[in-house]
Amino acid sequence: MSLAEQSQKWFPTHVQATVLQSTSLQAKGKNGTNDAYTIIQLGKEKYSTSVAEKTLNPVWREEASFELPGLLLEGNPEVYELCFIVMHRSLVGMDKFLGQRSISLNEIFDNKERKKTDWYPLESKRGRRGKNEAASK
Repeated sequence: MSLAEQSQKWFPTHVQATVLQSTSLQAKGKNGTNDAYTIIQLGKEKYSTSVAEKTLNPVWREEASFELPGLLLEGNPEVYELCFIVMHRSLVGMDKFLGQRSISLNEIFDNKERKKTDWYPLESKRGRRGKNEAASK
């Protein structure tokens, strides 16, 4: 792509992610529920949602905006991943992991016909079996 072509093209500099909700989370807290929150991360930047208390189907409807560390170009070899980590807040001891999902911003940028809202199944930590929960982004 020539410099003249690049100057006529739009390149995103920020990404905005909204965490809507999650369903059917595995219970990790007392009374068979969770006090769930989501950490959204792009590179070294992080945002944490509020805690949805005593539920297996938390609803957050919270958004975060992140500056992209470089240019998001079609066919760019540098990969930008937006990570979502769902946790159970524990009042005693460490918080408990409920699931995670990484989403390639390169693929979303390259796919011009994508939906604005999608459900993404949560995954276990690397090397563990998959989870059945899903989260909406």
